Formats: sequence, structure tokens, C-alpha cells
Amino acid sequence: MPYQHDTYDRRIQLGASRRRREDAESLYAAGRWAGAVYLGGYTLEWSLKALVCYNKGKDNVKDTKMFRKGVSGVTLHDLTHLLAELPVIKRTITLDRTGRYKEAWNIVTGLWHKDILRYWDRVGNRQDGERFMSAMQMLHNFILGQQGET
Repeated sequence: MPYQHDTYDRRIQLGASRRRREDAESLYAAGRWAGAVYLGGYTLEWSLKALVCYNKGKDNVKDTKMFRKGVSGVTLHDLTHLLAELPVIKRTITLDRTGRYKEAWNIVTGLWHKDILRYWDRVGNRQDGERFMSAMQMLHNFILGQQGET
């Protein structure tokens, strides 16, 4: 029997974000930078969705106002759109006096082109992979911390 679960469930989103981060870190260590960036982007996507649920007191993305007002398809996978659903986090990133969060966000959104990376036949660029992984890890830790997770 195939493994079945509700992929919109907040706990599933959190667990998937952690596992894809581990996968991204393994790919990065193996010099598979494009694959690391690809999976690292999903790490952030799913942790942001879980945070939307957490902030709204919901256990499932489908129960959020964001989902009910028609956010689906491409928009549901867009990091910038997801961040817009989290105004406090967006403000934190934008107004961070050190600039670290804003720089990390710009690196991630500048390099995570999931539709291109999905079919890309190259290993990727080490420098971009390194910048992305550092930014993704910092943001992931921050997003998890905002929902009492580690």
C-alpha cells in the first residue's frame, strides 16, 4: 500500500522541509550544487507554508485564508507571494539593520528558479551553491524559530 498523507498538513510541510534540507546539504557536499539549490528552495517553501498555518492557528494550508482566496498553482509555490502572507516576517527581513536577512532572501529568490532547475542538466556553480545554502540555512532556522521549532 502506498504511503498516503495530506501534503497540505502543517506537520507534513515541516517534516518535508527538514528532510529536503538534509537532502540539499547532502547534494551540496557531493558537489551537486544545482540539485542542492533545487531542494533547498522547497525547504523554504514548505517551512513558509507551515508558518502561515502556525500564524493563523490552522493545521492545514487548505484551511488558511490564503488558500481559500484562491492562492494555488504557481502562486502557492512562489516564495515572494508566501512571504507577502507573513507581514511580520516580511518586515523583519526588510528592516533588519544588519542586512543579513534581506541579503539572504535576495540570494535565495535570485537563485531558486525551480522550473529551470527541475530539468537542468548541469551540476551547477559551486559559488552560487555555497551562497544559496548559507542563505537557505539561515532563513530556514529563522522560519522554524518563528513557530517554536528547531
